[in-house]
Amino acid sequence: MRTFLASFSLVCSTLIFGQTPGSLDPTFAGSGYATYGPVASNFMDNAQDIVSLPNGKMLYCGTSGAISSLGMVVVRLNCDGSIDSTYGTNGYYIYNSPGGSCFAYDMELLPSGQVLVAGASSITAANPQFTMIKLNSDGTLDQTFGVNGFFNNDIDSGEDYARKILIQNNKIILVGVSKTPGFTTNRLALTQCDMNGQLDVSFGTNGTTVFQNAALNSCFGQSAVIGSNNDIFICGDAYINNIYYPLLAKVSSLGIPYSSFGSNGVLIPLSYNARFFDIEFDGTKLIMTGQNGVGPWDLILQARNESTGALVTTFGPGVFPSTPGTTIVDVAAMDNYYELLIHPDGSLLACGTTGPSSFVRDFIISKYTSNGILDTGFGTNGHTVTAVSSSWDDAYGMDAYPGNKIVVAGFANPGPNTQHAIARYAYGPATPVLGCTDPLSCNYNCLATVNDGSCLYPNTPCDDGNPLTVNDSTDANCNCIGQIIIAPVYGCMDPASCNFNPLATVDDSSCLYPGQLCDDNNPNTINDSINPDCLCIGDIIVNGCMDPNSCTYDPLANVDNGSCLYPDTPCDDNNPDTFNDILDSLCNCVGTLYVSGCMDPNACNYNPLANTDDNSCILPGSPCDDGNPMTINDSLDINCNCVGIDITGLNESLLDFSIVPNPAIDYITIESKQNPITGIRILDLQGKVHYASSGIGNSIHIDCSKLANGNYIIEVYALKGKGIKKLTIQH
Repeated sequence: MRTFLASFSLVCSTLIFGQTPGSLDPTFAGSGYATYGPVASNFMDNAQDIVSLPNGKMLYCGTSGAISSLGMVVVRLNCDGSIDSTYGTNGYYIYNSPGGSCFAYDMELLPSGQVLVAGASSITAANPQFTMIKLNSDGTLDQTFGVNGFFNNDIDSGEDYARKILIQNNKIILVGVSKTPGFTTNRLALTQCDMNGQLDVSFGTNGTTVFQNAALNSCFGQSAVIGSNNDIFICGDAYINNIYYPLLAKVSSLGIPYSSFGSNGVLIPLSYNARFFDIEFDGTKLIMTGQNGVGPWDLILQARNESTGALVTTFGPGVFPSTPGTTIVDVAAMDNYYELLIHPDGSLLACGTTGPSSFVRDFIISKYTSNGILDTGFGTNGHTVTAVSSSWDDAYGMDAYPGNKIVVAGFANPGPNTQHAIARYAYGPATPVLGCTDPLSCNYNCLATVNDGSCLYPNTPCDDGNPLTVNDSTDANCNCIGQIIIAPVYGCMDPASCNFNPLATVDDSSCLYPGQLCDDNNPNTINDSINPDCLCIGDIIVNGCMDPNSCTYDPLANVDNGSCLYPDTPCDDNNPDTFNDILDSLCNCVGTLYVSGCMDPNACNYNPLANTDDNSCILPGSPCDDGNPMTINDSLDINCNCVGIDITGLNESLLDFSIVPNPAIDYITIESKQNPITGIRILDLQGKVHYASSGIGNSIHIDCSKLANGNYIIEVYALKGKGIKKLTIQH
């Protein structure tokens, strides 16, 4: 048998290596394509997306069931196209919502081997919601994701469908469409959750963004991609006046539409009928694909700038019917691309449907250069058309497959019901893959094309990775199993201890008892120890003053924080009329009241109660006024009496005259009631004359505004005598 398998492997290798690009891979299901259905009588089996696994197996998702009760389905295929019965239930995972139909549109393979599947599930028949599940590698639901394995977001009471999964910054973004209640208008919709399936409320508005262009056109989001600045680009169509127009929308990584991009973040770039169904980003430009025209359709690819949405005119052949930036290809009457794939070599692959009518159409897969030029070396003039059934066949999903191949998923209608349809094609010449090619071995590699002698069989020595086993070998099911070594079990063997291990055979001195010090891992406790219940508990830390003699003693404190205060410690009694505030013997904060006054004992106005000098001291010798107009140089004597020098003796006659005002400011009037005045002099106390005049009259007005403040002598002369008086100037 092994000789036959080796020969068969050599034959298959020859077939594979000799395949031309775009040809069907006969190692898949014998013909290169196959149809499937969980239940043969199901009316609507439709595969929407497919991913290749590192081991050569394939996962595809879609729907299965009747129109009113469609289920979300995920299927795993073996390398040869047979259903892998070890996955899920007989090779399938199926979820049926109790509220109505479910849909699966997109998948994302995670590094863990798990897979995210997104679509919609019905709360009621008229209200599907965004839904995403996470499946383990064996096809079972990961119950730790979201709520019991499901992430749901009911955006509105209308229909909500998630069409695309995007992952960036360790977050999951679902992109699709949300209908307004009543099914009148489609709107672009996004929602974001973390990798555990919990809604991220920092995205958009409470985790969700719903928008459309300003003209309130019906906008349908078909697919999306992440741009160079983590911006999100959505492609789809806008339904305006019963005509479909392609759309391109731009949203920030925070879920905010760019208002400057088109209208409210939505650009409708073409003025003619067309629809975009998928979008990719090659690092420099956005590339969209879909259908052009209306009954018949043409295949379309278009490249646009991610900043402005303007056409990249270097893309496409630039000849009719194409224009710079656009590639339009007519294969048959009904042409449509549903999926676009950028190959690792930079080429563009598109899959979809083509045919003469809506009821007779086939799978199509095409290859273009990175600049949108049809690669005529692929298939027939750049296309491979596959009639999976005699009726209509549509290809919706595509992925690169190991060994330089391409795998495509969709549906076929062999009648009377549709079926899941999968096809695999050669992308280019395959290279030898070394490995075990014997399906009966334990390490069969379905991708291997050359047997390298590494095959393992039951009872083959191996290593189960368990250091406590010996004689490891593969069993009848090819599992590596060893004989368990009976080894000593170390632990505490004292039943009275807190950590007694009844399985221990050797005491390792690890026993713990009540009263022993421990660490309860609480930084807010001290004196941690094991209590009688064998729990590690400490005293809660209470910071404070621990000195009973202090004014701030805290009897509850167990950690002194240096806050103790004692009598005579400076403080603040919050009274602005006191100073030198200190704690008294009763720990009250008291201060000394301010008393302002003269603090010089030699002063005439000394205040023995004053503690704040207010500069009011008056000392002997200070000027004063004794109130006697016939004295000058008044001052305080040693007994603090105000005395002056008597000038009465200076009178030479008894001439009587008056001075008004006195003290004076600017002017004075001198008046004699007896004799007319013949002359006047004003002298300072040193005898200097500051004013002199002569005149005749009983009343004389004199300007004294230029005299300095102080005391002066006025001499008044008359025909019959002379008079002298003191004048005080106070400006």
